[in-house]
Amino acid sequence: MRWRNGEHGYGIVTKVLHWSTVALLLGQLAVGYVMDEAADRPGPDCDPAGEDRSGGDTSDAEERRLDELEDRCEQAQEAREEDAEEAVGAAWSDLWTGDLGAGDLTLPGWHVVLGLAIIAIGVLRVVWRRMTPLPPWDPRLTARDRVVLHHAERTLLALLFVVPATGIVLVVGDGDLVPLHIAAHLCFYVALVVHVAVVVRRRVVGRMLGGRTG
Repeated sequence: MRWRNGEHGYGIVTKVLHWSTVALLLGQLAVGYVMDEAADRPGPDCDPAGEDRSGGDTSDAEERRLDELEDRCEQAQEAREEDAEEAVGAAWSDLWTGDLGAGDLTLPGWHVVLGLAIIAIGVLRVVWRRMTPLPPWDPRLTARDRVVLHHAERTLLALLFVVPATGIVLVVGDGDLVPLHIAAHLCFYVALVVHVAVVVRRRVVGRMLGGRTG
């Protein structure tokens, strides 16, 4: 197995970077999906039993009791939300100081860690691409296939920075980038489908597995 790309095909470093990216993206998507599921769950109903009878059908003492129950429930809910926000802020701070253990990570914390890892591996891929030539095109690819793959791969590489970067900004509390984050996801999926479709249709998957060009 050769370390660099060449006439033989892709080298081991390129393959490790490629499949590490795939693994990180799958982990990031899984965490993001679980976070979305948790966010979509309805919060607790703070209307106490008997609230529908409040007004003329209840005494003043009963009204005060129902109001106190509702206030306590709402305060508890607000406290839980504040604790969650503080946990994200603490995780973000610990990431910068390097004082974060795996057992301390919440889902948003994992989302940030995986996002930073994807950006880091994207940088490594760009640097490595400049240090080693690409192998020759597989002869089974037509001229049109090569153009499509070239643009799809460039798009995917660019989105390795845009998708996690906008996701990290959203996690730390800026919701203005939601449209950009969603658009980047959609573009990523489209480019990925195009890339996989060409590779599978021309049966060149083995280039990134076995390393041969033919």
